[in-house]
Formats: sequence, C-alpha cells, structure tokens
Amino acid sequence: MKMHYLKSLFVLTLISASFAASAQYPKITVKQLQEVSAAKLAACNDSSSYYGDTVTVVAVVVQDANLIDVPSSSVQGGFRPFVHVLDTANGGASGDFHGLQVMGVYTDAGGNSLPVTDIYNLYAGMVVEMTGIVGRYQGETQLALLNNSSLNVLGSQSAPTPIVVDLGDLNDNTRTNKIATGEQYEDSYIELQNVTVTATQKFSGNRVSFDVADGNGNVINVSDRFFAQKTPSYNTTRSSAPKKQGSFMLPVVGTKFDHIRGIVMHSENGCSGGSGRGYEVNPTRDSDYKIGKTPPNISEVVRTPLVPKADEKVMISAKIIDFDGSIASAKFYYSDNLTDTYDKFTEIVMTLKSGTTDTYEAEIPGKAENTIVRYYLYATDDIAQESYMPFSANASSNPDFIFYTVRNGGLTISDVQRVLNVANDASPFNNQEVTVTGVVTASAKSYDLEQIYIQDPNATMWGGIKCQGNSDLIKLFRGQEVTVTGTVAESFGYTVLNVTKVVKTGEVKTVPIVTLDPSDSAFYFSKEAEAYESMLVGMVNPAGGKVYVSNPRLNNFGEYQISTDQNATYGKSRRVQAGIQNTNNSSSLWVSLVSDTTLKDRDGSMNVAAIEVTQGMSFDTVVGIMYYGFGNYNLIPRNNDDFKGSSVVLPETDYPKIVSVNDIAKLSGITFFPNPAENELHMNITDATVSAVTVRISDVSGKLVLTQDMSGFDTISIADLQAGMYIVNCSNDGVSLGSFRLIKK
Repeated sequence: MKMHYLKSLFVLTLISASFAASAQYPKITVKQLQEVSAAKLAACNDSSSYYGDTVTVVAVVVQDANLIDVPSSSVQGGFRPFVHVLDTANGGASGDFHGLQVMGVYTDAGGNSLPVTDIYNLYAGMVVEMTGIVGRYQGETQLALLNNSSLNVLGSQSAPTPIVVDLGDLNDNTRTNKIATGEQYEDSYIELQNVTVTATQKFSGNRVSFDVADGNGNVINVSDRFFAQKTPSYNTTRSSAPKKQGSFMLPVVGTKFDHIRGIVMHSENGCSGGSGRGYEVNPTRDSDYKIGKTPPNISEVVRTPLVPKADEKVMISAKIIDFDGSIASAKFYYSDNLTDTYDKFTEIVMTLKSGTTDTYEAEIPGKAENTIVRYYLYATDDIAQESYMPFSANASSNPDFIFYTVRNGGLTISDVQRVLNVANDASPFNNQEVTVTGVVTASAKSYDLEQIYIQDPNATMWGGIKCQGNSDLIKLFRGQEVTVTGTVAESFGYTVLNVTKVVKTGEVKTVPIVTLDPSDSAFYFSKEAEAYESMLVGMVNPAGGKVYVSNPRLNNFGEYQISTDQNATYGKSRRVQAGIQNTNNSSSLWVSLVSDTTLKDRDGSMNVAAIEVTQGMSFDTVVGIMYYGFGNYNLIPRNNDDFKGSSVVLPETDYPKIVSVNDIAKLSGITFFPNPAENELHMNITDATVSAVTVRISDVSGKLVLTQDMSGFDTISIADLQAGMYIVNCSNDGVSLGSFRLIKK
C-alpha cells in the first residue's frame, strides 16, 4: 500500500508541473519520430527525419528506469540516466518503429551536464510526456530531455510485454546489422527463442556480454545496459540503485536458452559505416533469461604435439562433462583433404583417458609435411543433446573446424594467422605458446609506429603479427630478422603475440610491400582483409592512376578514407587512421596527414606538423600496417614516408637514420647499424672468416672513449657517450678492418 501511495504522489507531483515548456514544440508520436522509409533503409540510412529538432512525445515506459546503471564521469553524480519508451498506439506494443531511447541528461547555463532528477522514479507502464532534442549515437536514435521540467507523468497502464522476433531480422551470421528489417525493432522489448551462446566477452570495469546464435547461425550480442547483467564483481555507487552489487553469472559457450528478452539497441556496423556490434539485446531483469537443458560441455582441448612433424602421430584430448546428466558418447572427426565435406571425415570413437573420469582422447595418424588437417569433436548426453567443439550454431549440418599444418621446420607466422573460415577469425593457435621468425616492419623507435610488428618476407597473405609485452622488443629496428616466442592472444578479434623471448638472427632483410586496391568493395564486406591483418601493405590504383582522399573525416576517431575515385562511396573506400593514440586506438603520432588538426594535442600529442586532409588529395601509394579494431580494418601509416607521391608537401622525417637498419656502415665483412645511434650500436659479422672484432671508439680529438671485443651478431652500449661525432675503428687479430664516423644522438 505504501508503494502505491508513493507512486501516486509522484504522478500527481509531475502532472502539476508546468506544461509551458512542451507547448512551444511540435507534439509527435514515437512512430513519427522513429519511422524511416524503406528506400532510406535500403540505402543504409536509418537517421530520423526529426534529427536535430526539439519535439514533444507521449509514450509508455517499458521498464523501471531504476534498473539501468550507466556510469559516466562527465555527468554530475557519476551516472547517465536513461529510460526506454514505446508509442502509446495498440496499448504500447513493440515493433513497427514504436520504441525510443530517452536520455535524462541536460546542460545548464554553466555548461555542466546534469541528470534529470525524476527519471529514475519512472516505472514500467507509466504514460509520460517528454520534450527533448532528437539526437543520434552510434546508430541509436535518442531523445535528450531539455531540462528538469521536460518530463511529465500523465498516468499509467499495464507494463508492456515482449514481442517475439526472428534473430535473422536483426543481424546476420557475422553479427552485422540488417537495417532494412531490424530498424523497426530499435528500443522495443523483444523475445528471442531457442538461441545458443557462441562467445563470451569480458570488458574493463567488471563488465560482461555474450553472443548468441539461432539455428541458422545469425548472431546477436546480449549486452549489459541493465542491472540484470552486472556480475558479482560489479559495484555501483548510485544511491537510488535497487542493489549495490551485481549477481549475473556469465554462461559458458554452448549454453542453450529457451528465450532471452530485452530492449533492442543499435550499435551500427556494416553498410551503415559504423564499427559497432550490430543490433544488441539488453535484458532488463532476471526473468528475461530462461536457460534450457544443458548439452555436454567440451573444454580444455589439447593437441600433442602442437606442431607435428611429418609422419608424427597426434593425440587429441578434451574434458567432456554433462552438468545435468551423463555423457552417452564422445567422437572425433578429422580430414587431411581440404575439399572433403564434413560427411567425408574419418570418425574415431574417443576413449576415457586412463585414471580420469571426464577426459577423453583420440589419435590422428601421421601425415606428410605441409598437410593441413581439420578436425572437430562431438558428444551426446543421456537425453540425446549434442555438442560440437569448436562450437557453431548450425554444427549438425555444417560444423566448424580446428586445424593444423604439418611442419618439419616449425611454425610460420602464416600458420598462426591463417584461418579457413573468415567468419571465425581467431587464430588456430589462440592461447598457445608458439615460436615464429619474421622481419621487423614497424618498431618502437621515434619516427615510427612506436609498436612492433614482424612479417614473413616471403608471405603474400597471413604473414604479419603484432608483438608486445617484452622489453627486448623496443630495441628492434625495421629490417632486423628475429625469432620470437610468446603466447597467441585475441584482442577483440585482433591476433597478437605476447612475447616472452626475443632472439636476433643477425640477418637484415627487406619486406616487399603487398599492394591492394583501395576501391575493392569485397575487401571489407567479405572479410577478405583478414588475410592481410598486421601485414605491411600499400594501397595503389591498379589502373596506374592516383589514390585519392574520398572522405576526409569519416568520424571523430582520426579516420579518413581513400580510394581510386575521390567521390567513391564508403563501401568502395579504405579507412586510414593517423594522429591518435588512446586505450582504443593505436595509430602513429609521426604522420602529418590527419582528419582533424585538433588531433595535434589530443589523444596523444603529435610529433610532426598536423595537415588536415581534404577530398581529392592524391598519392601514388599509401603504405601502412593493416589493423583490425571495432569491426573495421584500418590502414595505419607509420610516418610521412609511407605517403608516396603526395600531392601536398609533407615534413621530412629522419626515418632512414633513426628507424631502419638500412643505413648501415659497411666494412670488410662487417655491418654496423643504426647510424646515427642513440643507446646501442649493433654489429653483424657477415664474413665467415672473421670470428671476432675489436671495436675502438674515439672522439674527434682522438681520445679513446670505449673499447669492446665483439663477435657474431653483437651489441655495444653507447648510452653513456655524449651526443656528437665519433670515429669507430675495427680490427681482427691486430689487422685493421676499417673505420667509419658514428653520430651519437
């Protein structure tokens, strides 16, 4: 009784508030605000025709606003309040452009962002009148309330109920939004039936989300706008929150849900040009999740050896458990023929490993060198539920595969990067320790990308990888060949190597630039670009003409686009990013050509003059590392020298002297680099008859300042020398091999 009294009092209080603010703006329905023509949607344009206008709408509240918990440091109080509403037509039914997101934040005269104080008091079924500005955020249409008097409660009715929606109307099997059929459900309360968890994600701030797929493989992210999906490690400081700590437990891959309900939100990607996760569903309360019977869980799959040699047998083992029953059978399927369909795979019954109750194993016969072997695991439980590893939504008709290549000489970078199905672009060696050899294409040095990439110089696809996590990496120069050991990891779809050991081979090699057509529309949409992830590539006009800037400012993240046509559309242009470094972006601060000159001192201070690109600016070639992030492939130039034949004059760099080992002092059978040098001078003996070298460094007055005996591929520290010019004399068993001038920076 007390709760009803408080709610009634709140309603009466708001009804008595002034309606003067809303009277001066046009009153429209939610559907009028949200509806977009079929022609616009077909052209991937879902923007409201009222964008930028101030309007008044009357709508039904979908869920208690107090269930939303969105921290925000820019809003007074630390949280950004939202509420989702539906058009009052048909009793507040979902779908047909009836949903709308309302943001309860306004800006006062002093420029402060303030929360609308009453918004957290709204509950499901309230009929409200709201006045605000129609805006847009990453594909999501929003109504931003004007001020603290822009919200009035008119009454209440039954709380809206969910509408059953086919997941395939929202996203495809790559989680790309289907705007033409999905936009009508934006901000509606929906129910997805019979879906299976395909992937889980953990983010900073103790946040989690997960992907589910239907029987046709269409995928959607289940996200955490509401308290329902906050984990036990999540804590809120919002005083009015219904609880202070989350309780959600992230499901394991393979978990089946009879249904998942929630609010549809839009994080645009694909043809709309965004880099988000497509349409998402956000459960509002615990009852929005209904887990079905759990099939067998297959985990801890181990291959021994990880990289087999020719004719070497391979043992596959896995832990297989049924949480609500027992395992009826466990099988293993493999093929050494890439043209085999899944029904041609060889079947092997897996057996329990001796001394265990849940670890099953099977053996693959040895194969010839360079053979690619595909395999997958299968299990059933006592009620005939099936599981596959790796998991795929339509595995019964088209299973996914794990694979390996037989290598006598050990792994290559291409083995680590290559995937057989770009829809699942995770490395086949994810979470495994590997050792690979490559040539440095980007270094941590000044005038460079300040990140380390290595590449197989003989590879034309799948040949590059980013290396991180070891201090020895920062000593590397472009052109050096190195062998690195580390653990393969997936960073939001981007394959990296967390390095534990770096060994310089002593070789210096040139990596050929792989050329690509920036106007190739299939490059992104078919994920053809995945084959070039982390590789050094050059965008060229295949017809022999120029490459142009086609979109000088794609967004606020330092991205612009290039193509063979300065008027090219989004789909026929490639993204370039420069001048920005923060937790989400890692482009170079040594590139002058940027989308916005305000980047000069924002998100990492640029080290060169900022030049804002303009449409039609041209180049012979634009070179860079192919980077993947937020659903997009970006070309990241390393410095100004990566813009070949630029139509604008770019500031010169010290690239040949600072970054690369190409500027080498060559003596008889010996090379020294770099020169100028800052902290270390590297020596490489290339003459097999020379076993050791005595290096003597003198200043310009002839005073000996440093002596060191060196052999093979060796390094001498010059960090303690003053900046200036020195003479380096080299000898072998007292016989002079020559001298050269060294510049110490």
